Amino acid sequence: MSKMAENMEWENEAPQLAKLKKSNPFTVPTNYFEELEERINQSVFMSSLEKSTGNGFTTPANYFETLSEQIIAQAKLSTFVDEQQGFGVPDGYFEQLQQNITAKTISPKKSVKLWHQPLFKYAVAACLVIMSTTGWFANKQYQSHQLRKTELAKEQLLYDIDESVIIEYVQEAQHGKTANVTDSEMEDYILDNFSTTDLSNNL
Repeated sequence: MSKMAENMEWENEAPQLAKLKKSNPFTVPTNYFEELEERINQSVFMSSLEKSTGNGFTTPANYFETLSEQIIAQAKLSTFVDEQQGFGVPDGYFEQLQQNITAKTISPKKSVKLWHQPLFKYAVAACLVIMSTTGWFANKQYQSHQLRKTELAKEQLLYDIDESVIIEYVQEAQHGKTANVTDSEMEDYILDNFSTTDLSNNL
């Protein structure tokens, strides 16, 4: 049997297969041999990572919890991007930047009414009590000082009286010309009947 007959035999047994085009079904991807070295290096690197870690790839902490927020943030960010110009700066942005920052950082002044505060009322009452007590104490000290000065002046006047005047006064008292008097009455009598000039002249 010839070779042609053998080929015709399988065509008769598989007519559908015989209808297919006679072409090579295996093809090489584009740039297969150019990228082959890089793919081999990547495979070796990945296998070394799997051996070193033992668990393969791991996800960052809280990755799935924050995944929806990251997706929403990326979606919002993409709405601000202009396909032609990218990000844009509003007109006069840098000229007004300092004013905007100052306006946001300076808080408005708050006025506090002290009179309506209970603590202020108590402080005023305490100040009034302290002032009145201090005034009373100062007045008391002043009166005591003045009284002491008066007593010292009287003692000085009695000290300046001449002995002869005192002896004469005592002798008159002994002869019954004057009634018995106490020392305070005698002191008052001398001060009332003799002036400072008379007392100083009799020294």
